[in-house]
Amino acid sequence: MAEKKLTRRDFFKIVGLSGIVIVPAALGYRVYDLAGGEELPDAPTYAFSTGGQSDSLPAPGQPLLLLDNDLNAASFGAYLGEILRAEGINQFQMAALSAVDMAYLEQFQAVILTAGELTTERRELISTFVERGGKLVAMQPDRALATAFGLDDLEGKLEDGYMQVSADHPLAAGIETASMQFHGGADLYQADNAQVLAWLSRDAEVGTVYPAVYLAEVGQGQVALWTYDLARSVAYTRQGNPALAGVPSGQWDGLRAVDMFVDGWIDLERVEIPQADEQQRLFANVLTGLLSEELPLMRLWYFPGQAQTMVVVTSDSHENPGWAIEDLLTQIEKYGGHGSIYYSPTIQEEWMRAARRVRFWLTDIPKLGEPLRKRFVQPTPGKINEWRERGHEFGIHPYVGEFSPEPGLETGWDAYYEVFTGLGYGPISPTVRTHRVLWDGWVKTGTFQASHGFRMNMDYYHWGPLFQSPAGEWLFGHFTGSGLPMKFVDENGQILNLYQQLTHLADDHMLNLHWGTEAGIPAGEAVEISKRLIDQSLGGYYSAIVTHFHTDPYAAGEEWRNEDLRWLDGTLGYAVENDVPIWSTEEWLAFTEMRQGVEIEAQNWNSEGRKLHFTLSSVANSENKLTIMLPSEHAGSELSGIEIDDTAAAIHIQQVGGTTYTCAQVEAGTHAIVAYYNSLMRSI
Repeated sequence: MAEKKLTRRDFFKIVGLSGIVIVPAALGYRVYDLAGGEELPDAPTYAFSTGGQSDSLPAPGQPLLLLDNDLNAASFGAYLGEILRAEGINQFQMAALSAVDMAYLEQFQAVILTAGELTTERRELISTFVERGGKLVAMQPDRALATAFGLDDLEGKLEDGYMQVSADHPLAAGIETASMQFHGGADLYQADNAQVLAWLSRDAEVGTVYPAVYLAEVGQGQVALWTYDLARSVAYTRQGNPALAGVPSGQWDGLRAVDMFVDGWIDLERVEIPQADEQQRLFANVLTGLLSEELPLMRLWYFPGQAQTMVVVTSDSHENPGWAIEDLLTQIEKYGGHGSIYYSPTIQEEWMRAARRVRFWLTDIPKLGEPLRKRFVQPTPGKINEWRERGHEFGIHPYVGEFSPEPGLETGWDAYYEVFTGLGYGPISPTVRTHRVLWDGWVKTGTFQASHGFRMNMDYYHWGPLFQSPAGEWLFGHFTGSGLPMKFVDENGQILNLYQQLTHLADDHMLNLHWGTEAGIPAGEAVEISKRLIDQSLGGYYSAIVTHFHTDPYAAGEEWRNEDLRWLDGTLGYAVENDVPIWSTEEWLAFTEMRQGVEIEAQNWNSEGRKLHFTLSSVANSENKLTIMLPSEHAGSELSGIEIDDTAAAIHIQQVGGTTYTCAQVEAGTHAIVAYYNSLMRSI
């Protein structure tokens, strides 16, 4: 049956007023979200352009070409595009290596080559491109190509080791100097020490003489070479060990995403470091450095405006009464924030849902409904709409377990989708967390959620005995190596239209509440943990810190409510003190989609006039402003001002990965931007 498009508005016209419940997937429909009353476009595709002749390729319009080595059947090349977007570098286009020729390559300021072996013809093409003056970044390239660029091949490999930057190298400035994990195999070479930007290590403490990232001048060109596949390594760091997918750790009932991080996959001594993010920033540093004489490489800041981090507030609610949800949301509002409620309704027959809808209707009638509200405690559709109007998110929290009495993945999703919409709780919000954060396969759960129109997942969740050190200390941080959202990638390198966002801090792991605890940390100590993660992000780890305050303690009694509330007050109060926005997941998703969907066109660097012109376009998914970042110094010039639509913009300075950027805020829409650089006056 061919897939048909059904807008969410049309879907809920069918199910909302009539009370008839239809599971869209069963009808062959895919549910799309709406923005401004209009249907959103389909998710962008990240397939590489192909064709037998260069004239079949899209005309070069960006400074960067992401070149997929399509001889590598299991390429994670498209995921390099996600890394670029996460780092705010949207000025690239994609092509397959088999489709390009020299004339095409030479129209780009730099080429990024994905991992894999090459034919002799393709190897000669890349080598000649560099020798003629091209700039190349290569991820674990063909060994013969690596030796052509000055490395001595030792033929061996180092599996799942560490890398450590050369702290005194200018392109490593601002990057974490401790050793950091990589996943997959790294090729072993010898190199001139002066050309090595980062070294491989067999373990966290003992370095090697083998380069992890190598820089070289070849002919008239320049090369930056990773000896491991950065894209695959980041995917494995974020999403876990594929070999452990579906393998119970034995530490709890049911399969969770965190099961794929046991057996040393995450080094607990490195859990506070966003290891994947830091390695991505090194990649961004290298690109900026390679283009330092070509054109200023514009980037987009991670957060809205001048915010240096985010606190995202979530809450799972297991059919808690409406007054408990109201209590929690009111507490969040005291700090000017919004939260996400993920709600689990009771599975009921249709006649029971119909009776409940009648009671909902009666309860929402002014005056008449007051006595009913005291007896009938479940949140009504009217109350939920009020919460949404106040800026909060109200989404679904399905039971999808593999053990009785919970239904399985597809059965559970369909059952909770049916009840949630049948009670009038729709529309289904675009973000989700599964009950007990159960996870199937490496990305099977993610694939299923994406097929149902969800676009951000919160199931990678810091919970359980994995995070207790041998000495008994409970450790917190970024077990996925990241505090930022990126789309999932499947085993074949295909990108899912679903963002993964780590949940960093959860009350059911930290606090001693009515259901018991893992860590049993008093609320006061939990506040200090929150502060430490916020401080680290403010200090340069640049993360969205996701917190989780269950609604259940607010319904369980004053003792449990007050303990959870002490942690909430301390965490959100500290965020306010440091000008950190407090958002719902849905707000964070909207901003993320707007930022990563930015299109840059008509770029022109006038080296004589020292002006950079470009057009920036973004969809108004979020009410918040984007922040563009341009290197404050470029090719012997200093950025003196930025104009947006012929009007001088207010500017501020931001340091990222050792590079100083001059920044300006931009509203959603299409804008003509000009950056002016003046000659630097150096004292003699």
